[in-house]
Amino acid sequence: MPPKRPATSPAMSPSVARKTSKSLTHKVKLDIMHRHKRGEKTNSIARHHGLTPSTVSTIFKSADSIFLAS
Repeated sequence: MPPKRPATSPAMSPSVARKTSKSLTHKVKLDIMHRHKRGEKTNSIARHHGLTPSTVSTIFKSADSIFLAS
């Protein structure tokens, strides 16, 4: 059996920056949905809010629950 990795592997190093998840407000999600309905491109919406295009697309997919919450 191979030996276990040492505790000082680069993945466990405290100096490695971790990404944290941002929680978007309901107001931001509604703004994203309205921009999408007006025909604005996903990439430009993402750039405006500082998000990735995949995050914006995920918000589009959950549009029903976002509008129900308002």
